Amino acid sequence: MKKIMAEVYEAICDVAKSNTDFDIGFDHLFGFMAENPSSDTTKGFIEYHLEEMHAPTLPDGKPEFTYLIGKNFVAEHWISEEDMATFNEYLKKRET
Repeated sequence: MKKIMAEVYEAICDVAKSNTDFDIGFDHLFGFMAENPSSDTTKGFIEYHLEEMHAPTLPDGKPEFTYLIGKNFVAEHWISEEDMATFNEYLKKRET
């Protein structure tokens, strides 16, 4: 299980470095998770990907997140309450 979680985290980091078709909020979410691998938000997203979305993959077997295309980002749905202040600080850093 740890190997699968590590693969999902690696895919999160890859997405954080690329241009996506996601709502800009998800781009920020992926950047935040890439910088905060131990956060409750990152752990929760990985669990969501594995359990709720049933771990979709690309043809090469890497995790894929296209299920987010077309979804509106609502921070309170994706950022854990414990991480909200840190996420807001992350956003402030990105603005400068």
